[in-house]
Amino acid sequence: MSSSDQIWRATASWNRTSRFWLAWPKATGHRDHDEIARDDSVALAQLLAAHAPVTMVAHSADVVPCSLQMPSGVKILAADSGAGLLSAQPVWLTDGAGAILAGVACDSVSGRDLAQAAGVGIVDLPAGWQGDLIETDGEGSALVLSRLADGLDGGRPEAERLLREKLGIVTVIWLDDPRTGPGTGRVPARFLAPGIVAVPGGHTAQHPAFAALSANRDRLRVTSDRMGRSLNVIDLPCPNRTQGCYSDCMVAGDLVLVPEFEESRDAQAFAQVVAALPDARVVGFPASHLAAPGAGLGRSVLAQPKLN
Repeated sequence: MSSSDQIWRATASWNRTSRFWLAWPKATGHRDHDEIARDDSVALAQLLAAHAPVTMVAHSADVVPCSLQMPSGVKILAADSGAGLLSAQPVWLTDGAGAILAGVACDSVSGRDLAQAAGVGIVDLPAGWQGDLIETDGEGSALVLSRLADGLDGGRPEAERLLREKLGIVTVIWLDDPRTGPGTGRVPARFLAPGIVAVPGGHTAQHPAFAALSANRDRLRVTSDRMGRSLNVIDLPCPNRTQGCYSDCMVAGDLVLVPEFEESRDAQAFAQVVAALPDARVVGFPASHLAAPGAGLGRSVLAQPKLN
């Protein structure tokens, strides 16, 4: 789907949600961990199903045990790639007529498969452009990981032109990459609401990502979005569990899930998000066995937006 005259706009995560997509946890060989992860997945599906339909993506070999544990009404989608189907998150877009589309990197097979399963049209993005690299507010502003411009001959100016033309993003806020090892990386910040951004904080100077995260936080505090609002930066604590991230909340409509890592800082992170979002329904949910390394619940749940 392409047209030089078509205008698309990247949507915000607080739009109404038409469906939640989850991934059935892979077996790790650690029995206790696997049982807790699956119990938490069932509980998460049940919680989300009260807000919108839920699809649990499971590897073909796991469909039967997954189906036996899922709450009534949760759809099970068998995929040979299993959780890999959700690994390349799309950028959800709205076209001029209000139809929901999926912006998918042209080299992302899993992204295309997901868009097909979601029943939405596809807009091609440059190679390597995954949704994890772009965090949008639905109003023309985006937090963008610096390496999105890697590989483009024109660097950031060329990336900004493409973001404007393909995603309707007018204000690009470039963030340093805190990644310290292999992996796809992600934007180290999340919009919780218009003008409100959660960032990971509390790292000591010895943390390998300290310089990048500190620079990002300082930059955001002196930045305005496309609407002219100064960003309200919520500096959430760093969990003692080094693999977790409180700022990676799941935001869908007025529902915000704050990850819990079974430690004392859970209460602090939860209280900060509640204070920042007085009109939202904020819920704490266990993430220790569901979150990917360095993440929380935002990357564990994919919320598909609904037409307003």
